Amino acid sequence: MLYDILFTLDREGRLASVDWGSKEAEDLYRDLFESWAADRRQADTVFALPPDGDNGQLIWEESAFHFQFLPAPEGGRWLMLKRKDLRPYLLARALDQLTDGVQIYDKNACAVYFNKASRRISHIPSGVSVEGRHLLDLYNLDEQVSTTMTALQTQAPVIDRVDSFRVNDFSQVPIASANTSYPIFRKGELLGAVVFEQTAEIVDKNIKKMEATRQALSSFQNKPPKVSFSGYTFDNVIGSCPKLREAVELARRVAPQNSPILLVGETGTGKEIFAQSIHRASRRGGKFLAINCAAVPETLIESLLFGTKKGSFTGSEDKTGYLEEASGGTLFLDELNSMSLAMQSKILRVLQEKTFRRVGGGRDLKLDVRIISSCNEDPFKAISENTFRRDLFYRLSTVMIELPPLREHLEDLEELIRYHLEATAYQFVRAVTHIDPEVCALLRSYHWPGNVRELFHVLDYAQNVTDSGTMEVRHLPPYLLKRRASAPAAQAVDFSQKDLQGLMDEYEREVIAQALEHCGYNISQTARTLGILRQSLQYRIRKYGLIF
Repeated sequence: MLYDILFTLDREGRLASVDWGSKEAEDLYRDLFESWAADRRQADTVFALPPDGDNGQLIWEESAFHFQFLPAPEGGRWLMLKRKDLRPYLLARALDQLTDGVQIYDKNACAVYFNKASRRISHIPSGVSVEGRHLLDLYNLDEQVSTTMTALQTQAPVIDRVDSFRVNDFSQVPIASANTSYPIFRKGELLGAVVFEQTAEIVDKNIKKMEATRQALSSFQNKPPKVSFSGYTFDNVIGSCPKLREAVELARRVAPQNSPILLVGETGTGKEIFAQSIHRASRRGGKFLAINCAAVPETLIESLLFGTKKGSFTGSEDKTGYLEEASGGTLFLDELNSMSLAMQSKILRVLQEKTFRRVGGGRDLKLDVRIISSCNEDPFKAISENTFRRDLFYRLSTVMIELPPLREHLEDLEELIRYHLEATAYQFVRAVTHIDPEVCALLRSYHWPGNVRELFHVLDYAQNVTDSGTMEVRHLPPYLLKRRASAPAAQAVDFSQKDLQGLMDEYEREVIAQALEHCGYNISQTARTLGILRQSLQYRIRKYGLIF
């Protein structure tokens, strides 16, 4: 097949018609491409075609095509597109992941593909192509005892035959392996054969791996995982730093009350854990519902909160909103500071009047919901920047609980790591039971902008790639390793230029400058991060001339 799609272009390069060379391409693109031809679109405005050149490759909507221009009648041109088939590449890379050697031959015993494991067994360098070479040219062996030749000649499988052979050109050392070969047919016609190779080394590794897998599956079946998620409680708040425990104690005290609560903390500090824990420790027996105000489009959030009345707008139905569904329970407005001021005004009115209506409805509904909200930045800063209504803030912050970022309670890092590894160990054949000290040092030096959520994602990544019970630095995500590699080396101190006080002042200035930048030049947050008084920070800003 020469093409999947054939466009006919007129003299001006406009699409005049489209023809199809494959049913799959027609099913995928017919409606769109035929509408382009009907509209006489310019070819170079819909495809990223080079200004010169009659053939090459182009990317359209994440699909790769080979293209070619050919002359057409009446001064026009044909544009042929053929989709680039990625399946062979994907299949080859998939076979490279196997620990067994895999070789594929055509019906004439000429090599089609060897995976990485097979190349290692035969000591074939990665840059050497085997495609098209006959099996007996590659290996010094007897045709009568070759597993692959027997499968091709008899057109029947050969299971677990032990062969000993030498590789021509690359190694004269005898290689022993247990081979299994299957002939491959299409509609009764022999196309070739595939052979699977196992050396003693591969078998030993597989035995260890299968034994570990068997034990993990047996443990999983006989002892279901301890984690059965049905909502968070205060037991899920891990850590013993004073700021965190004070936040937990305050949340426990106010949980039985009906007062609105505002949780303040960066992304990933556990605001939803606190919100659910407060709900579960309260006297309210209704539902807990949460809405992420930053993730829901402005056009939808009102309908989600208040519900809709059938006929109020095109396609509307009678639908219960969160305020109605959570009646008798708790509604968590996450990242409320991301909500528009207009929507904040509507929320304020509901809280003042204690009633609300569905969108398009004419009947007042009584509000019987406890509101817990969260803010992922300093609320006073949000108020000053006019992204958070001051009057709504005072309505919702009867009790304000601040959650510390992970960088302010790194003393809890090891406990958080142990908690998460133990809670998720059942998901992995090889549970991580030991952490290299270098890993702990690297994790402790990181500033954790994503806080505990980011830490848990890092641990999940490491558990997925680790090949033993020990987590090493090489198992961490690449972005952490890049940061480690780019860390500046310690420089020798030049005492001829400055005395000790001057060196200490220089270092303090640099630390404060970095802290200010990290905290977005927020004085209060920077002071908390550095563990000093706001007034002390302001004094040092003036002292070192850190004007911003």
